[in-house]
Amino acid sequence: MVEPTVANVVGTITYQQEIALDALGDTFSRRDEITDVTYEPGENHWLQTHFAPDDTYVAFYRSGKCSIAGGNSVEHFYEVAERVNNVMRDILEFEYEPKVEISNIVATWDTGSPIPLEALTIELGMTQTEYEPEQFPALMYRRENYVILVFASGKLLCTGLTDLDDVTDAIEDMVSRLQAVV
Repeated sequence: MVEPTVANVVGTITYQQEIALDALGDTFSRRDEITDVTYEPGENHWLQTHFAPDDTYVAFYRSGKCSIAGGNSVEHFYEVAERVNNVMRDILEFEYEPKVEISNIVATWDTGSPIPLEALTIELGMTQTEYEPEQFPALMYRRENYVILVFASGKLLCTGLTDLDDVTDAIEDMVSRLQAVV
């Protein structure tokens, strides 16, 4: 059974109102839960923050959305989302439940042995793979809703899925396909 290592969980929270980023930045600069605040409207159209205690990156947009990056597990992502919502509920005084959703899980797996990428390209089929070692050191295996990077070292990286079970299934499928070439 494959148990991938989660490298990053990215997702969003949607608030049902626009957010005045300059005012939010001023408020955040006085809050202990926020370890860093950057708002430079001439350079970026979003407010950048880091939330304590683990300095997880959270960006806020005027539209009422915020994005969270750097979760090291699905549970961690939801814990950060809850912390963000608690702060925002205190500031914006809303009573609804904001929409929280994961948009991407990046996970890795090490097969423990080298992989002949040229042979794997043929095995997987040229229509779903890209392998140009002069430009990028990994084989890219593209499916409808995810990509797996396969490195000659035997390491795999999966991105594009939003459910950890789907990530595990995708990596298990690749591992079974690798058996034909190693």
